[in-house]
Amino acid sequence: MTYTVITDNQTLADFCATDATLLAVDTEFVRTRTFYAKPGLYQLHDGRRTALIDPLAVADLSPLWRLLHDPGRICLLHAGGEDLELFQHQSGALPARVHDTQLAAAFLGLGAQLGFAALVEQLLGVSLDKAHARTDWLARPLSAEQLRYAADDVIYLYPLYERLWQQLEQKGFTAWFEQECEWTVKRRSVSTPPELAYLDIKNAWTLDRQALGVLQRLCQWRLLEARRRDLAVNFVVKEAHLVQVAERAPRSLSDLNRLGLEPMEIKRHGDTLLALVQEALASPDSWPEPVRRLVDYPGYKGELKRIKGLVEQAGEDAGVPAELIASKRLIHQYLSWKWRLEEAEDVTPALLQGWRGELLGARLR
Repeated sequence: MTYTVITDNQTLADFCATDATLLAVDTEFVRTRTFYAKPGLYQLHDGRRTALIDPLAVADLSPLWRLLHDPGRICLLHAGGEDLELFQHQSGALPARVHDTQLAAAFLGLGAQLGFAALVEQLLGVSLDKAHARTDWLARPLSAEQLRYAADDVIYLYPLYERLWQQLEQKGFTAWFEQECEWTVKRRSVSTPPELAYLDIKNAWTLDRQALGVLQRLCQWRLLEARRRDLAVNFVVKEAHLVQVAERAPRSLSDLNRLGLEPMEIKRHGDTLLALVQEALASPDSWPEPVRRLVDYPGYKGELKRIKGLVEQAGEDAGVPAELIASKRLIHQYLSWKWRLEEAEDVTPALLQGWRGELLGARLR
């Protein structure tokens, strides 16, 4: 099947005039030191035509964004989490409707995290060449082999989806699948509030209130700085170094040096780090409560085992894989809500909402 490489505004506008309601979509991007992914290529297939859109050459991508934001169309993705983040950042919004073939495969018991090439081979009998998976998609020119690789990702996504959708219909899972796709997109629209970024630090639970107060300010500043400079957070200041600063509460640049921070971290941010430490120490009333881990909660092991048993039984009854119904993360979310350990404790957990609520709500209550 042929494809068109689009490098100008008019050709993009013409392609996006398609009347297709089903669009296979994929992206190629680079994300190494940056906070946000850098798009290298957008791929679209509308059932008849395939377009490879070069965002380094096309100045006006608004026709593409209008297409994806149109609630009358379905965007087909495979494992589309990072694609969704890219669309959110580049266009300011998420696609209106998404169907994810990885989720469809999970509902059908084909595997919870099955890759695109493996799924295409299993259902369509086609072996895709994945030799260009680690291409630098920002380099130009792209070779014919690289472009073919990118085109295949949407050309085969279309018939793959049709095969999966047919099986979802046969099993009566289409409504649940659409709910899950909608929930997945909605989750991508929620980002960590900067003031809660400290909760993502692996060893935050080991710190006392004073150290947490310092860490909270440091993490909030680092996240905002990373977004401002479009730099991965650990290229601002490493996580382990933030924890050391929080624990030791240094008062001078020489104190920072003794902690083993990198010279560039101290040169660029040393004064800021020290100021944040002093601000935190001067405001003890604002220090967070110690982080409580679920694994330390009385009855955790028994409750985890009980819920896993309920999930297994619900999965057997409904014909849905248990790992799709409730990952360990979702069980932890439910327990945090139940035991009032979450910051947003009034938010109903996923296990009690939508199709999961249908399967588990009565059992959990």
